[in-house]
Amino acid sequence: MAAAKPSSLRLLALHAFPLDGRMWGVVKAAATSGQLGEGVALTAPDFRGRGASKRAAEPVHAMSLLAKDVLEELPGDEPFVVMGLSMGGYVALELLARLGPELRPRLKGLVLCDSRANADDDAGQGRRHEAAAAIEAGGMDPLLAKMLPQFLLPSSRGGALEQLVRTMFLATPPATAAADQRGMAERLDRFDVLGTLTVPFLAAVGDDDPLTPPSASEQMVDAAGNAPWVELLTLPGAHLAPLEHPEEFLPKLRAFLDRCRG
Repeated sequence: MAAAKPSSLRLLALHAFPLDGRMWGVVKAAATSGQLGEGVALTAPDFRGRGASKRAAEPVHAMSLLAKDVLEELPGDEPFVVMGLSMGGYVALELLARLGPELRPRLKGLVLCDSRANADDDAGQGRRHEAAAAIEAGGMDPLLAKMLPQFLLPSSRGGALEQLVRTMFLATPPATAAADQRGMAERLDRFDVLGTLTVPFLAAVGDDDPLTPPSASEQMVDAAGNAPWVELLTLPGAHLAPLEHPEEFLPKLRAFLDRCRG
């Protein structure tokens, strides 16, 4: 008797600040080639105000606003796994908090990469508002110079990934990046979402990530104690660790997606 054909699965990949959906190119290629399993398709939308998004930037990009945008554009009717990196992880948690009864049965898993579930404290909020003002005054080049060493280890610099990061940074309008910063400043603590998670959860983080260190992922894993399956994956790398080391991340993601399909 022939084995049953695997069901289709949508991987909804949400990008980091101040990038766009192109950051998931290596994952999309893996999905297209079948490396992530038969029937896996990746959707990597651009958040409003950049890239291919038809939605205009707002003065403040609340995580709830970006999550609402993503849900309104969620394609198809197949089961899906949500994956977010950094700001994309904040949006992913807000998206899960907003899932209604018509979508919740379709959710099969959650992947958070180099992200965190806690809100900013007063000092952190202040730094984000200062960053927003600096972006509006000086554009994206100073931000790129500051953040590139935080995004990529020296061993990952100089190649195609760095060039892609540079391209995405400089393609993001300053007003959009400033709105993102203001939205992240007001985001909610979302450990409640992890505490009520009923699907498998994978947290991936770079061991040298200076922005969302491994301790932030450890806190998320601890909070997800009610989930049916939880894994913490520590990768060599900085804030874009899954993209710095796809040779380690993609097989783990494949195994996770297989588990999500049961």
